[in-house]
Amino acid sequence: MNRNFTQSHLIFDHNLYFFSYKTWMRRCPDEYYHAHEGMEFLYIHEGEGRIILNDRLFLLKPRTLVYIQPYQVHLTRFESPRLRSVLKINLSLLYPYIRMYPSIESFVAYLEKSRAGEQVIQLSPEQDGEFTALLGSIDHTLSIVPALERKEQFLIYGTQFISYLKTRLFDVRRPPGEDCKAQNRQSHHMEKIKAWIEQHYKEHYSLEKLSADIHLSGSYLSNLFRSFAGVTITEYITRRRLDEACLLLAHTSISIDQAGKQSGFTTPAYFCRCFKKRYLLTPQQYRTAAAASKRYPESSGNAGTD
Repeated sequence: MNRNFTQSHLIFDHNLYFFSYKTWMRRCPDEYYHAHEGMEFLYIHEGEGRIILNDRLFLLKPRTLVYIQPYQVHLTRFESPRLRSVLKINLSLLYPYIRMYPSIESFVAYLEKSRAGEQVIQLSPEQDGEFTALLGSIDHTLSIVPALERKEQFLIYGTQFISYLKTRLFDVRRPPGEDCKAQNRQSHHMEKIKAWIEQHYKEHYSLEKLSADIHLSGSYLSNLFRSFAGVTITEYITRRRLDEACLLLAHTSISIDQAGKQSGFTTPAYFCRCFKKRYLLTPQQYRTAAAASKRYPESSGNAGTD
């Protein structure tokens, strides 16, 4: 297999979400080996290829839906042009908006963490019609609303999208028996940890306080979180703070130092260092780019890499 991989970089709107509907990718052969910090759904309308997930090889063909978890390394290869739709979302954006829907929140947590179920599903012609219509509706709405409303509309449709997956495609695939019960317990603990982080990420992080508040040992919490999320709690909190800083930089006029402070960073220097390490931009450069994308939203295009 040719190992001249295409270098790929996930393009989010303010690093939080991305959507592309029925876009032709004509470069072939084309191969990607990468991972994202957001959850990705890839749907093949036309064309064929292969993907390796969890050391398993899957064939991609028309009506194939793939979901890829945060930080899950995957290899995709296409020998011919393909028509595909892609939806990607950083879950720190989604979770606060789905808390009023406990079953959907639980399902998202299951998708985010569990690797027991299938991640590659072949849709029937009927499901293809429904799913393609839903994607088309998302695309139409995002194309007609003002730029400042796109995130709001994406979250509305994103919740509908997750609901469709739960009720029509994925729910019946949950693993049964004791393994499922154990995973449910672990998912419940993960939900509690993430809820605690969401409430306290702007404060000084203390594993002892987290352990005392959740009533689980610190070593268990740390090991559980790393096994599920692929990162440490500290790394996750830093990323959550950076997500918040991006929103503040893009949508408010507060100073760079205040954006860092309100996001939970202790010093401006540490904030700038973490920000540049993650985004390869300074906070000011990011703010300038965000302002330009609002003035000229079409310049961001429907770029995608898978």
